[in-house]
Amino acid sequence: MPVNPKRSAQIGKLRESGNAEFRKGNHAQAVKLYGLAIEMALGRPSWEPSGLVREEVSGLLSNRAQANMAQQNWAEGAVDAEASVEMKKVGNAKGWWRRGKCLLEMGRWEEAEAWVKQGLEFEATEQDLVQLKEEIEKKKMGA
Repeated sequence: MPVNPKRSAQIGKLRESGNAEFRKGNHAQAVKLYGLAIEMALGRPSWEPSGLVREEVSGLLSNRAQANMAQQNWAEGAVDAEASVEMKKVGNAKGWWRRGKCLLEMGRWEEAEAWVKQGLEFEATEQDLVQLKEEIEKKKMGA
């Protein structure tokens, strides 16, 4: 199946622009750019490989989750991270971690714990997830 190289280049360019804005601390602009890239990726014609779309969109959603987290938009970050994981469960430790962290920051400890435990089933050796699980357990005990 042919893939439109122009669309791929535009999506890549939007992602890079989002990354650059994120590094500059322009998190709201990064969210906007990632959103445009997501729309463009989701707009691919149906004959293009669905695996490509899932891979692209998963990464972009995870990036947008991080940009939302940088603004303490925990609910938006949690939604984006969850959608990222829905598209790609394995090899997406950042998506699992970001939603767990957002839930923790919102005080939703039970949910955060269940989410991180599920994430560890897919990413058992991911140290950040293991540490987040410990952080959640400490919060729960102190609550």
